[in-house]
Order: sequence, then structure tokens, then C-alpha cells
Amino acid sequence: MGTTPMPLISVITPFLNVERFLPDAIESVRAQTLTDWEMLLIDDGSFDGSVAIAEAAATADPRIRFIRSNGRRRGAAAARNAGIAAASGMFFTFLDGDDIFEPEKFETELAIFDAHPRAKVLYGPTLWWFPDEPHRNWTDSMPRQSDRLHMPSDLLDQVIVRQRAHVPCICSIMVRREALVAVGGFDEAFELYEDQTLLVKLLLRYPVFVTSTPTGRYRQHLDSTSAKATASGIYDPLRPHAARIRFLEWVEMHASASGLMTPELQRALRFAFAHYPAQRRPLTLRDRFDLAIEAARRFAPRLTPRRFARRLTPRRILSKVFRLLTRARK
Repeated sequence: MGTTPMPLISVITPFLNVERFLPDAIESVRAQTLTDWEMLLIDDGSFDGSVAIAEAAATADPRIRFIRSNGRRRGAAAARNAGIAAASGMFFTFLDGDDIFEPEKFETELAIFDAHPRAKVLYGPTLWWFPDEPHRNWTDSMPRQSDRLHMPSDLLDQVIVRQRAHVPCICSIMVRREALVAVGGFDEAFELYEDQTLLVKLLLRYPVFVTSTPTGRYRQHLDSTSAKATASGIYDPLRPHAARIRFLEWVEMHASASGLMTPELQRALRFAFAHYPAQRRPLTLRDRFDLAIEAARRFAPRLTPRRFARRLTPRRILSKVFRLLTRARK
């Protein structure tokens, strides 16, 4: 009996009541310029027409498989993990049921892996997509990180924990099979930040290439998980919020339990927790000084003309204050 060859790419697509958008997601995979792929559609308890759409797609294209939920909702993390367990590709990528890929995504990203064999993970910018209001579209560019390979765990420290650059969308990630299997997938205890739990595990352990090429579209609509969480007040992409405290505590616990905590990550976590007084970790004098510099950089342009601010930089101002305070203590 012959064996079915392993597909090059496995696409993991969880869905929950997205009958309006799921056909677009499926078609964006079928439209790829590279055709050696499989797509796993994992139902997370839908009660609209999404299941019928997934069944029809699996019937029409043998590269598409449908995984039933038996009517139970377990969350996006569990649905993605079920897809990972059933998939057989050499590379994995993730597409939520309301988002889409650009047609050249697979071809573009596999070429990058070929050019950078040390990379186990790849991500890049994504178009934040308002289909009905295209003037609101924007792309989360990553100029400081783009087009180079990063060693563990620099991106974890600076991007995920300190948020000094855009956190990648789930549809921009591609990962080699061996790395994904080794870290064990997504943490199913999270409903928010569940995508970032996988990123933490990967960025902590493996070299990552960041591309400057957008390869996906993150659809913006009021029924998305993040939109609902923002509307309810439990999540805010720009301000401190309770859900992030739990995530940061998990990062701290995971890195420590894995034996992979570094002084740089510890410092990044101290900076992150500094925004939450009840969870604040003890800060060193250098931490306090650098936090003051960051605050000055944010507010100085509002207080001084630009040409004046070029000479009176926040670092110069605070350095002078620091010297004065030091002298006053002597």
C-alpha cells in the first residue's frame, strides 16, 4: 500500500461562527502560488453556517480536512492544538477563520527559510484590514527588526515583553515542524494572549527571521475576540490592563520553570511590571533611571519646540539631574 507524501505546509484554521468570512479564508489558501499544502479547519463549537462551509470545502478539495468539535467550545488555543496534532506538514502556519493570506505567502516565506536554514521561526508585518473602510487600512511595520535573523531571546525581551515594536499577528507566523512539536503548541489556559504564549515558547528557544514583506490581512470587525475584549474593557492594546498582568506572570513562570530565564528577560519583565503598582518587581537604580528617560522621551516633544529638544535631549537633562542629586547626597 502506498503512503501519502507529507505536505510541505500545514495551515491551521480554527473557526467559530464566521460564516461571513470563512469562504474568503479558505479561498486565500487555495489561491496560493505554491500548491503543496494541507489546510485543517477546526470547528470550535459553531452554531451558524460555518460547519457546512468547512464540510463543503473538505469535500471539494482533498488538501482540506475538517475537524469537528462535537458542539463543545474549548477556545482557539485548544482548537489550534487539535489541528497541530492532526497535521503532517514540514512547516506550520496559522490562519484564523476571519483573516486571509496574500497569494504569495507560502512561496515567499519558504524562500526565506531556504536562504536562512538556521531560522526555526519566521514572522513579519500584517495589514490591519478594514474591508469596508479601506482608508483605515494600515500595516504594522517593523523596521528595526526586519530582514535579519534574531537569536533567542532578544525579540521576546524587546517585542513581546517590553512592547517596543509591533507584536506579530498570528497569520504572519510560520514555524518549522520540529520546533513547534518541541514546545508543545499553545497554552490552553488563555483566551486572550493565547497566540502570544506560543510566540513566547518559540522566541525563548529558537532563532527567528523577521521579514519586511506583509503576507496576511488581519480583518477588523466588531465580532472578533479582540474587538469584544476591548469593548468590554478587559483588554487594551495601548494601555495597562488586567489580562496582561496574567500573561506577564505566565512568561515569568514559564521562563523560570524551563531554566531559560536570562538577566535581560528579568530586566524586561521588571520594566513591564512597573506599569502595574500591585505587581511591581523591585527596580534597580539603573531601571528607574532608564524608565525616567523613556518617560521623558514620550513627553519632552510636547513641552519644547523640536529644534530646542534636539539639544536638550531627555538623556542630557536627566543625566544632569542625576549628577546634581548624587552631589547633594555627598
